[in-house]
Order: sequence, then structure tokens, then C-alpha cells
Amino acid sequence: MINHKVISILGPTASGKSDLSIKIGQKFDLPIINSDSKLLYKGFDIGTAKPTNSEQNLVKHFMIDVLKFNEKSNLKWFLDESRSIISELNRKDQIPILTGGTGQYLWGILEGWDPPKVKPNQELRKIVYEEIETLGIEKVILNYSKKYQLNSELDLENPIRLIRMIERLESGFKGDLKTKLDNYNMDSLIIGLKIERDQSDKLIRARIKNMISHGWIEEVESLLKSGVDPKSPPMMSIGYREVLDYINGDCTNEELEEKIYLSTRKLMRHQDNWFKKSDKRIKWVNFENSFSEANIIISEWLEKKEN
Repeated sequence: MINHKVISILGPTASGKSDLSIKIGQKFDLPIINSDSKLLYKGFDIGTAKPTNSEQNLVKHFMIDVLKFNEKSNLKWFLDESRSIISELNRKDQIPILTGGTGQYLWGILEGWDPPKVKPNQELRKIVYEEIETLGIEKVILNYSKKYQLNSELDLENPIRLIRMIERLESGFKGDLKTKLDNYNMDSLIIGLKIERDQSDKLIRARIKNMISHGWIEEVESLLKSGVDPKSPPMMSIGYREVLDYINGDCTNEELEEKIYLSTRKLMRHQDNWFKKSDKRIKWVNFENSFSEANIIISEWLEKKEN
């Protein structure tokens, strides 16, 4: 029997998950395991709101900067890597904080998913990508939705994620990604950050402006000059693909901010499907008082573990 212990901090984009995790990590001397797919890639820092080097020095972080731009992450790989880290930390009597906004990654760990291993189909990938470039991604989503039941909880407008889903379905796999591991037990405390829509909108718009003013466009230009493929997985993530459009002259600076905002709101709707307010496993804390509320909940939970 595999027994894992974790604390998870989840919530929508720009709700303060990273800040809260670092404060909690410092308070209780707990390491952090990233479960946001965008933070896996080296060099993609500003547009992912990646914790700075100084922040990472405050608390030990895992699963950040572990992939090069041309390497692809997938659910099974992430789960295997993270479970190995959790097992090693638990063996040392350390309970990690699992934090991030990628619902599949979080629930895959917390619920013990055992997804299938589907080999890459390079020919299919090329065909679908050419369809996306020719028809546009919305038309491709519509076309394949007539053939397969695509998972609407995911960011289907991310070409890499859409292609991977089609690849899995074309391989003949029509089962549930949430198939569970045998002999797996997860002892977890799940804390969710709750924030009002109006406040969330203000924070998202402010964060986008801040990222752009702190060199997001220049970061992408530098990555491209260094040889990063504009079709690589991290470049296809929300925000980066819009910045690419701006660099290619397809939108103005004002249009860029609005496009990133709209894409982020779409992502948050997907996140709402993963992190439901009605989920009784999640202990929700208010954005304004997140540390004080989470501190009480975690203190009580850890005390029970020691007794």
C-alpha cells in the first residue's frame, strides 16, 4: 500500500496560491511541489508568474524548470515524477504543499489516477497541426467534437493539449483518465482560495499590465532569438501565444492585454469546473484573509498528524 501525505493549495489564476504557499511553507517548514504545467519550463518566467529565485530560496520548490522548451509534459509523466518526490519527502517525515492551477495534475495526485500510456503519433500530430494552421483552432475543435467527446474542462485552444487529446482518442483509448491506482492511499488537506469575480478581474488586468511592463514581450523575443520554437508547448500556453501574435504584428498593445485577459477568463472557467465550490473535500478560505484562515486549518491538521 502506497500512503502519501500532502497539503494542497488550489484556486483560480491570480488568486494568490503561490504567495500563500510560500508563507505557509516558511511558517511550517514545508517544501512546495508545483502542479502548474506552465512552470515546468525553463526560461518562461514572467508570463507564468513563476516564483523568483529569492522566493524559491525561501522555501524548497520541486517541479519548476524541469523541462526544456522542446520537451513535452503529459499527465502520466507528471504524476510519476511527483509521486516519487512525495514518497521521498514523506520518507523524511516532510509533508509537501502541492500547489498550482492545472486541475488534472492536482486531482491526478490527490485521487491516485493511473492514466494510460499512449505513444506519440508524429504523423497524426503533423496533420492536426496543419489543420489548425489552415482552418483555425476553433474550427478544428468543432470538427473533432463531431467525432469524439472532447474534454471541455481542458484548455482546448492550446494546440498541444488539443493534439494530445485527439492522439489519445485516435489510438483507440476511450476510457477514463481517472482510472485509479491499486493499493494507493492519499491523506490530504485541500485548501481552496475563494475570490470574488470583480476583485479577480481587477487583479488579472493589473497582473497582465505588470507582466508586460516588466518585460514579458522582451522575454518572448529573447526566447525566440535563442532558438525556441514558436510552436513548442510552452509557447502555446495562455499569454505566450497572444504575445507571439503581438510580435508578429497581428494585434496592438491594447488588443494584446485584452486578448490575454479573455484567454485567462476562459481558463478560469475551466478551473471552476475542476475546483467546485460544492466540493466538500476543499476547505475554502477567503482571499483577503487567506494566510490567517489557512494557518488555523493547517495547524489543526498537522497537530492531529502528530498525535
